[in-house]
Amino acid sequence: MTHLDIVWHPEMFHGRGWRPSGFDGWYFKVVDPSERHVWAIIPGIWMDRDPAKQYCFIQFLDGRTGHTTMHRYPAQQFWSSRDRFDITVGQSRFSLTSMHVDIDDPDLHLKGDLQFSQSQGWPIRPWAPGAMGPFAFLPFLEGYHAVTNVDPRIVGSLSEGGDEMDFTGGRAYMERDWGSAFPRAWVWTQSNHFDEDHVCLTASIADIPLAGRLLRGFIVGFLFGGVFYQWATWNGSRLAHFAYDDQRAEFTVVNGKHILEVWSGGRSGMGQVFAPRAGAMTKMLVEELNAVVQVRLIERHVHGDVLLFEGRGRNGGLEISGDMPVLAGGAETERLSTRPV
Repeated sequence: MTHLDIVWHPEMFHGRGWRPSGFDGWYFKVVDPSERHVWAIIPGIWMDRDPAKQYCFIQFLDGRTGHTTMHRYPAQQFWSSRDRFDITVGQSRFSLTSMHVDIDDPDLHLKGDLQFSQSQGWPIRPWAPGAMGPFAFLPFLEGYHAVTNVDPRIVGSLSEGGDEMDFTGGRAYMERDWGSAFPRAWVWTQSNHFDEDHVCLTASIADIPLAGRLLRGFIVGFLFGGVFYQWATWNGSRLAHFAYDDQRAEFTVVNGKHILEVWSGGRSGMGQVFAPRAGAMTKMLVEELNAVVQVRLIERHVHGDVLLFEGRGRNGGLEISGDMPVLAGGAETERLSTRPV
């Protein structure tokens, strides 16, 4: 497939025929019904100009303890389907509807099978094939992002170190990134554990190198009441407020019809995972999977705004990395210092 062919399938492997050094990765977050086990499992591949430096991998992050492991395999142990998202890394296999994990290393013994109900990803439109909108058509960006399944239910179990955990009835979340590098600064947060079912927030604010300068971009999606609300740089929305510190971030995004206010703060469970930087995968990214995420969705009206949703999400993902003032841009900005978690 050419770039224009595969752009309509952001969930699929995009690295076939890749020339420069680059990565292709998929992020699976799985939470059991008791919410005692909050795990991120990240398969992927690093492609390099030097074939000897290529490898595929699976990263594991325990959101409760912050423990992380990285498992590398020869690049020849990576396989992908040409017509759908279906990949193998070592003895493990991943798709939108299932996961078979078989990791047997000294620092992690993880085995089992999970099935995922087909929920929904970021809507695909003729002018906007996923979360990146029309930016997805540009073949020269350093990085690309996709939201592939926002709130599927789980059937199955995983065994860690011989202890079997039943994930049936739990919730998953899936997204992915590919390209040659992560942004120089970004905030990412996500939760689909609200008191009300089928509610999910996914949000990214990042700098995008474009035409020799940095462009602040943001992608915010909120699933509520069967509607997937969207705020993004490419659809005319604006970032009206941005505040941050090392472990917390809050922001407000506005479009013509709706306002979304988000506050996300970490508590514990931070772990370091590998991410692409300076032509290699380096351990640089601090990720939280135990954040609290507060959300308010407001519908704008001439005669007075209406509050549609207000709630608190659990088991939230949170990353705050790089130069935050760059991300703030023209938004009203402050640094959080005394706000409570």
